[in-house]
Amino acid sequence: MIELVNVRKIFNAGNPSEFSALNSVSLNIGENKITVLTGPSGSGKTTLLSIIGCMSRPSAGRVKLSGREITSLPERFLTDIRRKTFGFIFQQPNLIKGISVLENVMLPAYPLGEKRSHLKEKAMKGLDALNISGKAMAKVEWLSGGEAQRAAIVRALINDPSIIIADEPTAHLDTKLSYRFMEIVEKFKTEGKTVIITSHDPLVYQSAVVDRVIGLRDGKIEGKPS
Repeated sequence: MIELVNVRKIFNAGNPSEFSALNSVSLNIGENKITVLTGPSGSGKTTLLSIIGCMSRPSAGRVKLSGREITSLPERFLTDIRRKTFGFIFQQPNLIKGISVLENVMLPAYPLGEKRSHLKEKAMKGLDALNISGKAMAKVEWLSGGEAQRAAIVRALINDPSIIIADEPTAHLDTKLSYRFMEIVEKFKTEGKTVIITSHDPLVYQSAVVDRVIGLRDGKIEGKPS
């Protein structure tokens, strides 16, 4: 489903501070699989996620999505792919303060022009599935950490993406909520979604629901992926 061929990412090219975050990474990520990227800080995990999710471009190499070369597409096409194909979950929920949980959840769908009544119904259904529909009208600053993370998950799913990208999603969750998150990930898989996670957490990369673990170090795939 996702193919990377000799992907490199260089920051501050040509400057004394030039840094190579990814070094000739070639990788295939299968459809409807749960893949976890592991490795120490600075290994290139988040950079790799950003390229897979069309949030940044590689300095060299090619990226294919469902057989389509997307590396050199104009930004407007990448934005469209990002909105319709990917759902993003970050270690910080990044919810917008001052507005309700419901409004936060619906925000990513507004550019697609979906009817507000239908969008609201879909958002409420998602909040109910994660047991936080009672907080729909609350401002996000009133949420607990676990509630905010669940709201962020619903927001990531609002456009029904086929690929979920999660960057260190359990970093600020306790053990109970981390297990709950992996239960949600397993549900994604049963719904036919592809999930790509970066994590230092053994509870994540040792989970029985994970199909593949890929280690990175110094911007390269370490050893043979499991």
